Amino acid sequence: MVQRSNLLTFLSIILLYGCSSTGTLSDAEVQARRHMALADTLERSSALQEAVSEYALVAERYPSTSVHATAVRKIAFLLSTPSNPVANDSASRYWMNAYLHLTHSDEEKQIIQMYLRMVERVNGLRDSLIRQNTISDSLGTTVRKQLSEASVRSRRLQDLEAELLKASSELRKLKEIDVRMSKSKVKNKP
Repeated sequence: MVQRSNLLTFLSIILLYGCSSTGTLSDAEVQARRHMALADTLERSSALQEAVSEYALVAERYPSTSVHATAVRKIAFLLSTPSNPVANDSASRYWMNAYLHLTHSDEEKQIIQMYLRMVERVNGLRDSLIRQNTISDSLGTTVRKQLSEASVRSRRLQDLEAELLKASSELRKLKEIDVRMSKSKVKNKP
């Protein structure tokens, strides 16, 4: 039902753009707006990968249109959306830098620069976390290996202690036998 509604909205937009563009807009402008309408519909229906493709088409093919900057901005934000299957921080930064050069508002430029700094900071923290996880995994592997070796050594030590006790017991028995034999020789001597 929702897709049918989105399709009807999309078709209405195309029809309106088609009817309203009788000579007042350039062909490139009309085409760019149609792709933007489709991209907006795809974005609203959470088809983010397809929306990015449509916005990218506008950004790359129609740089002289009125919707070019909006397409560039939307690509940048959609590529940084975690729920987007094609999310990509470096591509998002590329498009955000492109948008930074297109915008004329000082306030918007400051916001974009702050966003770019935050993305860089998040990437730095992510890299640090990855390094720490790698070190932690390596240490965990080393600890498990050392625990295994310690367990083997402990069992070997227990085995050696048992052998030592057995040897000590045997030695005591031999000593007792030797003492008895010595006493027996002494008694048997005339």
